[in-house]
Amino acid sequence: MSHPADRPPGQLRTWLQLLRAPNLFTVPGDPIAGYLISNAGFIDASLVCVAGASLCFYGAGLLLNDLVDLDEDKAERPNRPLPAGHASPRSVKRALWLLNILGLLLLVLTGSLRSLAAGALTILAVWSYNRLTKHKAGLGALNMGACRSLSMLIGALAGPSPYAVPIAALIAVTSGLFIAAVTNLARFETKPSLPKAPRFLPLLALIPGIAVGLQNSLYSPDKTPAAVLFVLTLCAAGLLLVRLLTKPSPLPPLIGAHIRILLPLQAAACWFGASQGAGPVFAIVLLAMWPLSRAVSKRFYAS
Repeated sequence: MSHPADRPPGQLRTWLQLLRAPNLFTVPGDPIAGYLISNAGFIDASLVCVAGASLCFYGAGLLLNDLVDLDEDKAERPNRPLPAGHASPRSVKRALWLLNILGLLLLVLTGSLRSLAAGALTILAVWSYNRLTKHKAGLGALNMGACRSLSMLIGALAGPSPYAVPIAALIAVTSGLFIAAVTNLARFETKPSLPKAPRFLPLLALIPGIAVGLQNSLYSPDKTPAAVLFVLTLCAAGLLLVRLLTKPSPLPPLIGAHIRILLPLQAAACWFGASQGAGPVFAIVLLAMWPLSRAVSKRFYAS
């Protein structure tokens, strides 16, 4: 008789593992922040579309990643859904294509050809990372960062009056460089040691963009909370740097914690972009997702 612990997980748990459930909380904040900054708080139904599209592209990218890494995971991560046989490659491929198509259809509904083009570039960047650049240290990390920057630009290029796209692009580049640094750090998950230099890169990647955000936030009293959130983001990254320097093992939970730092950064960007509109509401929701994502990470891996 089989022991309950030996039974395969249900389909819901399997797909939540494949889609890195803790990280999903960090995805819609990218296009929402880009949208609110670019449109100065003006909102229409396209906001829902860009948030949904980014979730679709992110999920599709994770599924492609697991398909590409199947042989490697059989050797190094045999308990993951695909190598363990809890999900079939065929069903994962089908879901991948459906998510990409649904994401593009959602962007069609925004009526913005520029946002649709950013979505198509996101799919291309995700494919490029998984198929071409993943194992090329610096290039692969920058490629992954570009995927995240494009996710924010999907929102920045949509909406009723996207006039502040350059400011949104600055935050998008900051987010992308941060994820590039975290991706570079994640390369050492299965390595016997972690060099010193990669530990500093996530914090360093945040400093230029946050400095500009702080400088601009302090011009207006209603944007002061955005400045506080930018500082909170830096402090969180600083605490993780201390952990990396003093107790870097096990590394995967620290990778997940770094990814969750996107939530206060997104919250800061939302408040900065629409301090007299919906920005504070979205900022509070994103901050609430920070501990929620951490709680979910205790049951599902994030990297």
